[in-house]
Amino acid sequence: MIPAVQNSNGRHLVAALPGHRLSPVFDRLFEDFLAPASQSWTGFPSSLWEDEGAIHFEMDLPGIHEADLEITVHEDHLVVKGERKAPAERRQNDQRVYGQFEQRVKLIAAVDLAQIEASLQQGVLHVKLPKSQAAKPFRVTLQSNGNCQFQVEMDNQNSMYSQT
Repeated sequence: MIPAVQNSNGRHLVAALPGHRLSPVFDRLFEDFLAPASQSWTGFPSSLWEDEGAIHFEMDLPGIHEADLEITVHEDHLVVKGERKAPAERRQNDQRVYGQFEQRVKLIAAVDLAQIEASLQQGVLHVKLPKSQAAKPFRVTLQSNGNCQFQVEMDNQNSMYSQT
């Protein structure tokens, strides 16, 4: 039986012949390569919520400049694309993630595209997507006076409908 070299987590990395030992640098290379996926980068943290008039989205983007961001609404998705550029000088033991990213967020209501506001302040992207008139809640008041009339109130606009 040929023994295997194990990392600190007890994983078998490579088969080793008795009396042979891989260099610590080579061991570390295999250990980093086979690291659990839970340690990998999963994206920038974000929040999505809505109130009566708008959908709000925030995303932590430390080190990202406005010029490196593109924010679009495509069909029923908010799309945030960007890039964190790597520094020109090579750094040793750099644990930051560089490169392009894209995050798509499904919008939970129709929005007024002409009224969308976005800002980047202290590394936090803020996007306010006002709901379209059709997506805003409205109240229906039933008035029964013999001929089944009802009134719809929608943002201070009244419409009267009747059915006989």
